[in-house]
Amino acid sequence: MTETSLDDFRAWIVSRSSRPYYLGSHRFEKAASGQVVIDRGVFELEEAQEIGIMLLSKNPISRLTAEVGIWEKNGTLLKIILIGSAILGLIALFIFAQ
Repeated sequence: MTETSLDDFRAWIVSRSSRPYYLGSHRFEKAASGQVVIDRGVFELEEAQEIGIMLLSKNPISRLTAEVGIWEKNGTLLKIILIGSAILGLIALFIFAQ
């Protein structure tokens, strides 16, 4: 995996390239509708640009915020919340059953 720069990412965003762009472990793809698909989540072009800038940031809070935004759009966040709720429910069941 190669290190990418903010300039490279911005150049890809404004280009007409249909090739996917990898930013860390995330795959950015341009859709025919003008939207950008990031890890199976659909974003408007401006949103995708902001996500990319946040992922390239040195600030860990910005990177985490970008990750959560991607998780929200592609359904991973919902799965995490459902699994966490199920685990907490089982823990509560075992505590109150005793």
